[in-house]
Amino acid sequence: MLESLLRELRDFSDQDVLFSQALAERLGINLTDFKCLSILERNGAVTAGKLAELTGLTSGAVTGLIDRLEKAGWARRVRDPNDRRHVIIEAVPERSEEFEALFSSSDKAMGELVEENSEEQLEFLVDFLHRTAGVLRDETGKLRTDSGNRSEGPPGEFSSPLGALKSGRLRFMTGASRVTLRTDAPPELLYLARFEGKPPTVKEEAGTVSIQYQRFSLLDWRKQGAHISLNAAIPWQLELKGGVSKLEAELSALKLEGLELLGGASDCVVRLPRPSGTVPIRVTGGASDLTLHLPPGAAARLQVRGGVSKLAFQEQRLGSVGGAMNLESPDFKSVADRYDIEFVGGASNLSVLSR
Repeated sequence: MLESLLRELRDFSDQDVLFSQALAERLGINLTDFKCLSILERNGAVTAGKLAELTGLTSGAVTGLIDRLEKAGWARRVRDPNDRRHVIIEAVPERSEEFEALFSSSDKAMGELVEENSEEQLEFLVDFLHRTAGVLRDETGKLRTDSGNRSEGPPGEFSSPLGALKSGRLRFMTGASRVTLRTDAPPELLYLARFEGKPPTVKEEAGTVSIQYQRFSLLDWRKQGAHISLNAAIPWQLELKGGVSKLEAELSALKLEGLELLGGASDCVVRLPRPSGTVPIRVTGGASDLTLHLPPGAAARLQVRGGVSKLAFQEQRLGSVGGAMNLESPDFKSVADRYDIEFVGGASNLSVLSR
């Protein structure tokens, strides 16, 4: 009986998807957008965050979805009447009758069908369908969590849409090795990431891309690799926790708001863009064989806490220096656009050079 019930539920689900697809085509929108419009029609106006919660979509995907519905004239962003600081999403009231008319034939057929059932039977069906929807909502969340934000691409490839996001943050949560960073993501994507070896867990929420590797042996570590392209149309903050080795970052075209290497850094080369405002760069846990390439004429200040050996700062070359040390470009204090670089925990073979 359970097998029969599951089979009938799946058949019902298949027919519902096909029916919804036919309705979406009538409206000239895709299936996902149609389902979200249906949610707005049933639930009333909600925030973008609530819509993401109801659908299980990422914030970036919901933003793009709202943009499409708004462009098609089916939904709109309005100020929350209870709190003018917040924006909510609502179905366009003037088109509600047009939307409801799509269901007139199916509603009539369903009405004739349920007339054959008693009130007690209908109460059971309503309760069962309500709980079934909850189960499917939870299972959808599990699937999205397990797969991160993987796009329809080969295994180990992840991405998410740019939508209306105005800034981005990239966070490695548990260390990384053999990382390349570029700024050539397709214009419609927030980022595009490809991984060698066992892929990490990748999540994106409100423009923050979080990458977390699971524990593995030193041999596995040597097999890992991350190749990440960022969208250069928006500013980014970069944060690599847990240590990083063999980092190659070509950021010359990026709008960089800050860079943190937390937990140590070794064998790293970073080509920095022209700064806008004071851009902080912070490295903790020690550093070795690390080179920062500044754009021509960029002003910078370097602070080292914990000693350094083999230091190159623009035109200066130093051997071993203990304790704290501060170096800065002659025009550092007089310009608004500059780099403020801090190393905590000591460094060896450290270079901050002008290209």
